[in-house]
Amino acid sequence: MSGFKRKTLHTAVVAALALAASCTALADSLTFSGWGGALQDAERKAYLEPAAKALGVTIKEDNMDGLAAVRAQVMSGKPKWDVVELGSTECAQAQQEGLVEPLDYSVIDATHVDKSVVSSHWIASHAYATVVAWADDTGAPVAKNWQQFFDPQVKGARALYRQPWLTMEAALLGDGVAPKDLYPLDVERATKVLERIKPQVVNWWSAGADSAQLLRSREVDFLAIWNGRVNDVKASGEKVNYSFDGALLSHDCLIVPKGAANKDLAMKLIAQIMTPQSQAALATLIPYSPVNSQAYQEPVITEELAARLPTSPQNIDKVVSVSPEWWVSNQAAVRQRFALFLAH
Repeated sequence: MSGFKRKTLHTAVVAALALAASCTALADSLTFSGWGGALQDAERKAYLEPAAKALGVTIKEDNMDGLAAVRAQVMSGKPKWDVVELGSTECAQAQQEGLVEPLDYSVIDATHVDKSVVSSHWIASHAYATVVAWADDTGAPVAKNWQQFFDPQVKGARALYRQPWLTMEAALLGDGVAPKDLYPLDVERATKVLERIKPQVVNWWSAGADSAQLLRSREVDFLAIWNGRVNDVKASGEKVNYSFDGALLSHDCLIVPKGAANKDLAMKLIAQIMTPQSQAALATLIPYSPVNSQAYQEPVITEELAARLPTSPQNIDKVVSVSPEWWVSNQAAVRQRFALFLAH
């Protein structure tokens, strides 16, 4: 064999080995993108580190700020994320826009996940609830359920979320609408209920931290608040309480962006996240609730912890699920109507 041919062959072999190595490296790593902060810190310990060990891969992390970031990556044709966590309404929107890969349920076990949060293209990762919470030490009248909350005869100072979703559901439940009849939302009826108590709403909060501070400072006597936020206030020794009766159950969810480089591995990561062990572990680190009901059989979820989680056996029949699909189809018009209500 001539020197030229040997050199050419050697070059070809080196190139082939380099290509194989790069493909192996690609297959041995993937990227998870979440909301950052305390939630992603907890997810790293509960979800990502155990999954990396079980799958024998490297899981890189990134942060994002919602659906627009996913949309931009998919439109570029080269998404850098393999698994992304969004809010459930955003997941439903992403599916509608064709931005996500179908999930492989031969790999992902959704047997013990409520079917209302299992879609062909997304699956809930954890749950949280919007509850009525109140101060026990102000001496003012307080509401302990939505009916009392939206009764103008209950004169205590109150606060509500500055968004139509969750707030309109709460108003309708407070006006006597049965949970099974909540959707489609009667937007005009909800607006009239909100008008009734608007003079007594001293704050329309936008951030979860703000809602907790309103309660901690006793600027309000009662409010709508996420269960994790009020639980933190209560755990710090403040004389406050809350109820899961009629609480509005919401979810974050997982998607695989269209064109993800490591789609097959992404399915395996989601499968690991959905295991009872990972789901239970998250609840011990941050007050988000498992969606896999088998998680409650894990010994790390004590009876005391389960009592603080909205999807636990003792609370699941009290809560009302929010419909992401309804909001995807109606949010533009309802947001406009809600903005008009706030402005007048």
